[in-house]
Amino acid sequence: MSIQLVKCENPLDIPSAFGDIMGAGEYDVFRFHDDCVYDAGKSYNTYKIMANGKSFVLKKYEYPEDYESEVRQYSLLRGLPVPNLLCAADGCILMDYVEGDDMKNATDEGVRAAAQSLAEVMNAYPMGRDYETGRYDTYIKRLERRASCLKNEPEIERAFGVFLQRQRTMPLTLSNADLLPINVLFDGRRAVIIDWSFGGFMPYALDIARFFAHTTPNGEVTSFRMSDCQKKLFVELVYDGLEIKPDRDTFDRDILLAELNELVEILEYYFNDPGAERGNVFELYYPAAKRLASVILSSL
Repeated sequence: MSIQLVKCENPLDIPSAFGDIMGAGEYDVFRFHDDCVYDAGKSYNTYKIMANGKSFVLKKYEYPEDYESEVRQYSLLRGLPVPNLLCAADGCILMDYVEGDDMKNATDEGVRAAAQSLAEVMNAYPMGRDYETGRYDTYIKRLERRASCLKNEPEIERAFGVFLQRQRTMPLTLSNADLLPINVLFDGRRAVIIDWSFGGFMPYALDIARFFAHTTPNGEVTSFRMSDCQKKLFVELVYDGLEIKPDRDTFDRDILLAELNELVEILEYYFNDPGAERGNVFELYYPAAKRLASVILSSL
């Protein structure tokens, strides 16, 4: 897994509204920490609570808008492959604990389950309908700012322009908007998608591309391992599982464009700060973005 649980020695401030669900008595609390290469040791305001023989996840929020957003997403996701939200109060949410490992080291079985779960969410909010666009509007503005970092990279800039133009017309669906492999838990049978605080109605290709764009066959640099065959399998199974979808050529092109955005999102830091040390992250992402831009432009 990419997450470590560290036992908390000090009592955790738990909203009183959660007491009836957790029950009276003593409980053990463990805090979630990251062990990915790029975020090693990072702690989250997310906790596993073990009480009365049951396990829960309590998540605290620093910003009210993040709390309100995640509560809103879970209200839209009832009955879908996501954690069961038990209660929300005082800037915190309480969920059932989901067993399973994240997808840091992908298996074929996990990839199949992840594709099935993502398609299930997308089918619940099919393409072609009118959805609330608050998060989408913010997303477009962020992309416009991101484009400005490419002024010294004409080939990538032109390809990113193609991506940005497509975002204005691409059909929307309910999106996790941060579907990294660590946000998919697989218990050997089903895949559950977690962490919906960035979620909203977004262009449909966003989650598909993000799931595999930061992986490498051996997990170098990013700590996420996925083979090229597994990436292709994931895309094929999502497409096959969708009830409403574009033609396959359009679908594949939309995923390719979204993948370029994922790469540029990482490179944005380096392009905006020419003095930043360009280590192994840059050496992985920059050639990949150049290759992908070339492929996109050659198909115009």
